[in-house]
Amino acid sequence: MNVNSVSAYDDYAYEIEPKKSGEGFFSPFTFLCFALILILFGFLVLLSSSMDEAILSGRPFWSRMGDHVVASLIGILLGVGYRFTPEKITSMLHVVTLPLSWTLMALSICFPQLSFLAVPGAVLNVFSTIFLMCWAVPFVKARERRGFPLLAIIPIAVFSLVFTAYASGLGWLLILMVLILSISTVFNARKGYRFFFVLAGLVILLLLLMYSPSLFSDFSYSIFPVNDPSLYSSDLLYSRMAITDGGILGTGIGKGLYKLGILSDPSGEYIFATLFEETGILGLSLLLFSLLVIMIVGIRTQNRALRRGEYRDAALSIGLTVALVIPFFGNILHTMGLNPFGGLYLPFFSYSPISQTIYVFSSVILYCLIYKGGRYSDEEE
Repeated sequence: MNVNSVSAYDDYAYEIEPKKSGEGFFSPFTFLCFALILILFGFLVLLSSSMDEAILSGRPFWSRMGDHVVASLIGILLGVGYRFTPEKITSMLHVVTLPLSWTLMALSICFPQLSFLAVPGAVLNVFSTIFLMCWAVPFVKARERRGFPLLAIIPIAVFSLVFTAYASGLGWLLILMVLILSISTVFNARKGYRFFFVLAGLVILLLLLMYSPSLFSDFSYSIFPVNDPSLYSSDLLYSRMAITDGGILGTGIGKGLYKLGILSDPSGEYIFATLFEETGILGLSLLLFSLLVIMIVGIRTQNRALRRGEYRDAALSIGLTVALVIPFFGNILHTMGLNPFGGLYLPFFSYSPISQTIYVFSSVILYCLIYKGGRYSDEEE
């Protein structure tokens, strides 16, 4: 029977509409729901991890969470504004944001009192790299080149790798390497170029380990665990103890102990220790499931854009997905002592208003790409 046919009986005439493509679990609405879950969950954990410190310093207990709420609203407004801004203007912004990120990281190096700019600078650098590589797409296609124009991007990418690793930690070096390799696959970049970026990252890593004894010790102890706890950094030791105490259900929101002056940065780099201590495996499962959904939706958005021939949207989709998901796993594994690359903050959770604005802004852009590509159905892929 033809599903679009009309019944011959006039009294019961009807038209059976075909199922709209994209209906199903992995839809734009699903992405929106799980992104909101991460943001709201982040507000709750940040409130719990920072309220004691805020009270002792004479500030309202909700002050840091309030900063993130304002930053999130700004990110939403910027994302909506970006969506309706002409492409010529956004292309100019893509070129400007990368030098801005370098400026923030340079200020954090030159002025110790501005060290808090290191992480926002690294986050901005990651997303600026995404926008820069996507900005180059029309030039590639206009010249009908099969490979990605890495000869023009290589100096900029290598400088970003070195500067980010030195200013903000080796974790961001790993993020940039994965990001560049992921986007380059969209444009069928030659294997030699990909090998070059991997080799450059490894050389930078070795040089930093050679000239930083403390970094080398943390790196070696993470890869080769030892039985002497005194050899580990105190934060790594205490974060493991907090995770051990979390159990299945956790101690309860607001009832964690290691955030009370034991961890040096309970609302920053080591906020996952507070999250696991207070919510346990249940909270971790919610976090990982949300990330899994976001990752699947992002990859499917990339595939749909490639089939339509919209290479810029494809590069932007996979780039934003990698930039949102990989820092989560990097921070979680580092807090558990399984990842030697430190310096990564937990997106939507760790206190950094500038980073929060950038992450929410990027989530809005990714949602617009998903909505543009249409909803997904299980039959489509």
